[in-house]
Amino acid sequence: DVLRFSALQIDAQPEADAELLARRARAVVEQSAEQVMREVGRALGAGPFCQDRHFARLSADLPVFLRQSHAERDLAALGQQIAGQSCEVWAL
Repeated sequence: DVLRFSALQIDAQPEADAELLARRARAVVEQSAEQVMREVGRALGAGPFCQDRHFARLSADLPVFLRQSHAERDLAALGQQIAGQSCEVWAL
């Protein structure tokens, strides 16, 4: 939903500042990818990591790609950006 919402907002207002949308989407994608990697490893066990070269390579490369974000530093920047927004942005 975050990706769809972000895409719709950016398409509707292409000239608007999309930094908050991008940071939120990036954080959600990173968290989702990390959860999938964790669950796949638990579900499949060591076999594919040891016996399937392509799988093992992808499993090694994905965390490196994800670390191109700066994890907690990016989340802190997102939090600061959200804290600076008006309350109505996050009103329930």
